[in-house]
Amino acid sequence: MKNKQFDLLVEVTTVKQEKEILLNNEDRVLEEHKLSEGFKRGDFPKLNYIFSEQKNFRDSDKAPYSYSSGDDQFKFQGLRHKVTARQLAEAKLLDTKTMEQLHLGLKSVQEIQRALDRLLSRPTAIAGLYVDWSKGRLSFSAAARKQMIEKMIAVEFLEAQAETGFIIDPATGHKCSVEEAVFKGMVDEEFKDKLLAAEKAVLGYLHHSGKVMSVFQAIEARLLERQKGKRILEAQIATGGVIDPVRSIRVPPDVAVQQGLLNHTTLKFLYEPASNAKGFHHPDNMQAMYYYELLKMCLFDVDSKCFLLPVGKRKVTSFSTEKAHKISVVDIKAGAEMSKYEAYQRGLVDKFIYLELSELECQWEESTSFDSSGNSSHLLTDLKSGRQFNLDEELARGTIDKTLVSKYKDNIITATELADILLSRSKAKKDLNSPIAGCWIPDTNERISLFKALRKNLVDRITAIRCLEAQASTGGIIDPSTGKKYCVAEAVAVGLIDQLSAKQIQQCELAFTGLIHPVTKNVLPAAEAMIMNMLNKDIGNRCLEFQYMTGGLIDPVSHSRLSLEDAIRKGIIDAITATKLKDEKLFIKCLTCPKTRRKLSYKEALEKAAFDCHTGLRLLEVNQPLGTGISSLYFVS
Repeated sequence: MKNKQFDLLVEVTTVKQEKEILLNNEDRVLEEHKLSEGFKRGDFPKLNYIFSEQKNFRDSDKAPYSYSSGDDQFKFQGLRHKVTARQLAEAKLLDTKTMEQLHLGLKSVQEIQRALDRLLSRPTAIAGLYVDWSKGRLSFSAAARKQMIEKMIAVEFLEAQAETGFIIDPATGHKCSVEEAVFKGMVDEEFKDKLLAAEKAVLGYLHHSGKVMSVFQAIEARLLERQKGKRILEAQIATGGVIDPVRSIRVPPDVAVQQGLLNHTTLKFLYEPASNAKGFHHPDNMQAMYYYELLKMCLFDVDSKCFLLPVGKRKVTSFSTEKAHKISVVDIKAGAEMSKYEAYQRGLVDKFIYLELSELECQWEESTSFDSSGNSSHLLTDLKSGRQFNLDEELARGTIDKTLVSKYKDNIITATELADILLSRSKAKKDLNSPIAGCWIPDTNERISLFKALRKNLVDRITAIRCLEAQASTGGIIDPSTGKKYCVAEAVAVGLIDQLSAKQIQQCELAFTGLIHPVTKNVLPAAEAMIMNMLNKDIGNRCLEFQYMTGGLIDPVSHSRLSLEDAIRKGIIDAITATKLKDEKLFIKCLTCPKTRRKLSYKEALEKAAFDCHTGLRLLEVNQPLGTGISSLYFVS
C-alpha cells in the first residue's frame, strides 16, 4: 500500500493520565511529528492491512467535495442505522470521483456498500473458536459453559464483539445487539451488564451536555478509564477502524485523527506495551496479546463468513518455512483447511475477502532497483516476510508471461495476486549444500539476514560472524529474501553486512576464490595457502570445515564440490587434514542456539535449520530478542 500524507485538522490533546515516563516519551515523539508535517500512515505500519480495499474511493480527492442536496438520497447500511452518501463523504470514505459516478449511475449503492462493507456493516470481530481436534466451531459462551475456556476469557472476546459492532453467532454469522443476543440465548444473562457497558463503544457515551461521544472522546471527558479505552480502540482499529457512533460507521485511523475521534499520540503508542498493555489472552495458554495479533491467528469460515480463533495443539494457522501460504480459511462442512489463495481459486471467498485475508498475512509492494551499471530491475517484495521476486527474471524464466504482467500493470490483478501466482509456481528445491542463509522468525514469517538478526539482538555476534564466515567460504554472502549471493564488497554495498563484519570475514572469502601465488600466479587452495602462511590457520581450518559440512570441499578454480577423496587426489587438501575433518569430535561448538541458548557446532546448527520453500536455502529459527544482558553487547554499532 502506498503511503499517503494527510494534514491534521485537530489539535492533539495532552495525555494527562499517563505515567511520568510515558508523558516524557510521548511528548518527545509528538514534537518530532509537528502538525505542519502532517500525519503519515507509515507511522502505524502494523495497521496498514485494513485500509486498502476502500482506497479506490478515497485516494483521488484533490479538493473538498461540494455537497449537493441529492447526496442524501443515497443511503447505505451502517453498523446500527442507515448512513447517507453525504455522511460517508464527510468521513472521507467516498471521494469526489465516486460521488460523481454515484450520481451518474456509473456506480451503484450496492457496489459501494460491498466495497466498503468492512467499514460499514460487516461483523469483523472474532466470532468464536475453531476446535482443531474436532474441526468444529464453538461460541465463546458455549466454550465457557463446557469449561473449555475460562469465563474471564469468554467475557474478553464477547466484550470485543460488543465494542466493535455486534455480538456474532459463529455458526451462522448472524449479528445482533447485546439485548437481542441475551434474549436469544447467544450469551448468558450473567454477562449482560458487562456487554451493555461494552456496547457503548458502538452506540456512543452520553455526556451530560447531551453530546454522544466516541471512545476517545469519552476518555478525554473522563467518562471512560484511559487504559480500558485504549484496549477498545486497539480492537476497533484491528477490526476495521475507529467507530464513529454518530454516523455509525468505522473510520480509518488517519481520518479519525482529523475528525477528533482519536489523537496522534494515542495512535502512535497503540502497540507499545509500556503505554498500552496487551488486553486480551489466548485461550490455549493465557498469553497476553493484542487483538490484532489474535486476528492474524484466525481462520476465516467460508460458511458463516466470520473469523474463528483456533484452539488445540495443531497450531493450524502457524507459519511454516515449508509452505508458501499459511492455512487461513476453513470449510467446516467439507472438513477442509486451506490457504486464502486456494480458497480464492476455488471460489469459496470473493476478491474482497481474499485481499483482506492476504493483508493480515503479507504486504506485497513493487519497487525498482538499479545496479552499479545503472540497469533497472522491477522487484516485488513482501514487506512482512521479506520474500522478494525479480519480475524481470521471473519473466525471462517463463514463470510468468507478458499477458500476466500486462494485467498487473493495467490494475486488473493486484500485487498480492501476482505474488500468489509466483509463489504457487516457483517453489524452490532444497539446496542440500546450503549454508545457513539467514534467520526466520516464526511469529511473523519474516526472513532476515544474519547481520539484521544481530542488530535486532536475535543472535549473538559470535554466532552471526561464524555463519557469515560459512557463507563467504562457500560462495558468497546470502540475501535470504532472494537467495542471491554477493561477494563481501558487494554485500557491504547492498547492506547485508557492515564494514566491521566485512573485515572479520574477508579472509574466509579466499577459501572460496583461492589465493594467487605471488610468483607463479597460480590459484592456491586454502589448505596450501595455510602451509605457505598466506592464510590464517584458524580461519582456514574453519572454512574447510564449513565447506565439508555443507556438501564437500570447493575447488577454487572450478568452484565445484569435491569429496575428501577427490580433493586429496587433486591436491586441494592433504590426507592428515582430511582425516581431521571427518572426526566430529573435533568440531568446535562455536555457535549459540537462539532458542535454547545451548552451544552448537556448525554441523548441529545445519541439522536444526529449516529449508525455506522460497529459496531452498537453510534458515536458522529465532524467537524473541536475547535481552539486555551481555549477549546484547556483542553488537558494535
